[in-house]
This record gives sequence, C-alpha cells and structure tokens, in this order.
Amino acid sequence: MAAPARQRILDATARLLKEKGIARLTTREIAQAADAAEGSITKNFGGKLGLLTALLSSDLPETVAWRDALTPPTSRPEDLRAALTRAADAAIDFYAASLPLIAGAVADAALFEAYRAANTANGTGPQIAVQQMTGYLAAWQQQGALDPAADAAALAVMFCGAAQLHAWTDHLAGPDALPGSRADRIDQVLTSLLR
Repeated sequence: MAAPARQRILDATARLLKEKGIARLTTREIAQAADAAEGSITKNFGGKLGLLTALLSSDLPETVAWRDALTPPTSRPEDLRAALTRAADAAIDFYAASLPLIAGAVADAALFEAYRAANTANGTGPQIAVQQMTGYLAAWQQQGALDPAADAAALAVMFCGAAQLHAWTDHLAGPDALPGSRADRIDQVLTSLLR
C-alpha cells in the first residue's frame, strides 16, 4: 500500500533537496517524484515554503531521529551522558541535513522573509530545538541526574550550538577540519556541559 500523498511529498522533497538544493527545486519536480498532484503540495502545505517549514520543524528524517534519541530520564548520571551522546550524534545529523534548506532560504531575501513569517505563524523555527532540549535537561534535573543548579536553558543553547557548528564545519570545511573524531568531540563537549 502506498504511503499517503503528504508523506510521499515530504520524503521526495527531502531526497530532492539533498540532490538539487532549494534554489532549483520546483513544486512540479517534487510532485512528480512523489507521484502526487502538484496541487496536493498546496493542499497539504500551502505551497513550497510551507512544505520546507514542515520538513525543518518536524518531518525531516533527521528531526525524527533526534527526537527518538531523547530517551526517558532516569536518576543515573551515566544514563544522562549516554542519552546526550546519542542525542548529540542525531543533532549533528539534523543540522547537517537542515543546512541546505536554511542556506537556500537565507540566500533569497523574499524567501527568507516568507520563511520567517511562516515560522512565526506556525510556532516553528530553530528555537524549538533549544526549547525541547531545555525541557529534556530539566526533566533529567527533576530525576536528580543533572545538577539542579545548572541552567538548563543555557546548557541547551550550548548543546545545540555545538552540534550545529560541528555539522556546518564538516559541511563547509570538510570532515577533517576539526581536531579529533566526531565521537571524541561529542565526548569533550559533554564533559564540559556536564561538569
């Protein structure tokens, strides 16, 4: 049984964005790749911009993987470190996947303003990742695995910022631009955050 048109459109868009980038991608190409009517993009997402916003905010496969990496908090600090290691790895993948979408939106002033307006109207945007990580870290604090005096919001900003910088540096300068392996960098960042 074929997936619903909405999911086929999301999957095709994610694939085509990796192949072509945002600037040259048309709704006609997306519809053809998804085996859907071009009007179904407007019906389901309000147009190309709504589709891109939906992908970035919740439907990008890497977004789902990051969310799935956030395992339930326990009272054990070692569980927190393991959970954050998985989450950091998934966060780096998310930021790497989102870079082509964001870069295309930022490069076009009209598209960027429309993207910003869509985020405002839908309650979406990059702040959502920080808010979710803040809540996640606060839940670990409530379980006693994370220092209750730690500023969960500041830790979330540092966590997300480190993952984003790692992903963007790999993309823009190559995977060997930063010292050490990806696993080593994640370990070092978490050691600093959890200190």
